[in-house]
Amino acid sequence: MSSLKNQITVYDEMDAPDTSGTSLKGHLSYGITYNDLLDYFGRETFGESGDGKVKNEWVLEFETEENGIQLFTIYDWKVESKEWSKINTGSLEQAEDWLGGSRWHVGGKEYAGDFIEFIEKDLKEVKNKLPF
Repeated sequence: MSSLKNQITVYDEMDAPDTSGTSLKGHLSYGITYNDLLDYFGRETFGESGDGKVKNEWVLEFETEENGIQLFTIYDWKVESKEWSKINTGSLEQAEDWLGGSRWHVGGKEYAGDFIEFIEKDLKEVKNKLPF
């Protein structure tokens, strides 16, 4: 388990809490890729799910003064393979796909808007600081 900015806890497979009862609460914006999530959170918590609907999933807790600790997941959904997801999910090219493409799903038990906004803003700041 590791913490980022004392607000996000990222779990590994061995210490991840039970995510039963979570459901889709939103999506991350196109332009956020697997590599962005990998750089930001580290290795995903889980690989392919038993039913094959999810190939990559991070389990996280988000803590704020207003809402306390909330459990969220970030995952791909019904993509063709783990490798395809790593290359394509969230890419800007997927945004142009006529079927809506594929982007990262956010699951939870509660409203996820604040969590999504925090992640997107922080990822953008981190990406803007990287040397090119």
